[in-house]
Amino acid sequence: LPMLALVVWQLWVNDSREMELRRHTVQQQVQAAHGVLVWAHAMESTGQLTREKAQKLASDAVGSMRFGDGNYLWINDMGPRMVMHPMKPALNGTALASMKDPNGFALFMGFVDTVKRQKAGFVAYQWPKPGKEMPVDKVSYVQGFEPWGWVLGSGVYVGDLQQTARQQWLLMGGVVSGAMLIAAYLFLSFYRVMDGGLKETRRHLRAMTDG
Repeated sequence: LPMLALVVWQLWVNDSREMELRRHTVQQQVQAAHGVLVWAHAMESTGQLTREKAQKLASDAVGSMRFGDGNYLWINDMGPRMVMHPMKPALNGTALASMKDPNGFALFMGFVDTVKRQKAGFVAYQWPKPGKEMPVDKVSYVQGFEPWGWVLGSGVYVGDLQQTARQQWLLMGGVVSGAMLIAAYLFLSFYRVMDGGLKETRRHLRAMTDG
């Protein structure tokens, strides 16, 4: 029981650490892309580019960025209206206030509200994976860019983490089950040897008592 408790605790700690690592990685991705917006805005501020060209340069650069297993970034404004989505370009320029996930959560309004309240933060919702139609759980980090009224975001699919955790649980369950079977076999063998020795001792004692 202590061994099983230790294994369960270790797996739970690993799952929590992996989720925290993914969240931190997504946050760093968004912050790196935010630096691209700052750079493009500086070119506008110094008169090297018009706002339209600076925004086009920034959105193209951010749209081409990929991290990890194909993670991407998108940009919407405070409307909210989609500025750039590399996986769903048909959304570009469309109003998003009424868009909701299967749970009825207006996710883009949630992004805007998060930026208004705290400038940046995590938002949980459901969204299809690239190339898929079925929405799955996702957690995204969004950060505002005030000069242009933009919201920059990227996310991680929770289902991927859950699948990895499930594989780890199954693997560890198989290892623990094998160890328990071996331990049970050794215990049973030891018990039979000891029991046989005690029976033989009792037989000798009875023989001695009977003369």
